[in-house]
Amino acid sequence: MITEQDRKSNTRHILAAVILSLLAMAGSSAIAASASSASPTNTWNLIIAFLVFAATAGSAVLNIAAIRNWDRNWGLVSGFPLLCLLLWAALIVVAKQVDADAHALWALEIFAWAMINLIYMVTVMTAKRMFAKLDGEGSASS
Repeated sequence: MITEQDRKSNTRHILAAVILSLLAMAGSSAIAASASSASPTNTWNLIIAFLVFAATAGSAVLNIAAIRNWDRNWGLVSGFPLLCLLLWAALIVVAKQVDADAHALWALEIFAWAMINLIYMVTVMTAKRMFAKLDGEGSASS
């Protein structure tokens, strides 16, 4: 059985992986090069990147809270989008290192993940609640 200490440790590892992937993207030389000059366009790009990272972090917190508070199976279901984010962020970073023009709309891609993740988590929470209700009705009628 998973103890509370194990859950906290797993949550810390997941949070660290998400933060490191976001920092890797922000520290990518190709991404940093696009914001190197002080023109107004690049200032807006930095503001948009900050807002994307904030929305992504806010969306990822929902998954991390679910992993921490739900039982093992539902926690795995809620952790799936984080795995997708990590893989997609790694793909973007690698592609940017190979070709600076690749994934020109990377901020939109990450923001789309955040919005899709919110829809996914609402669906998962609704399904979890429905299954819990059905289990409650089944045990009450027995």
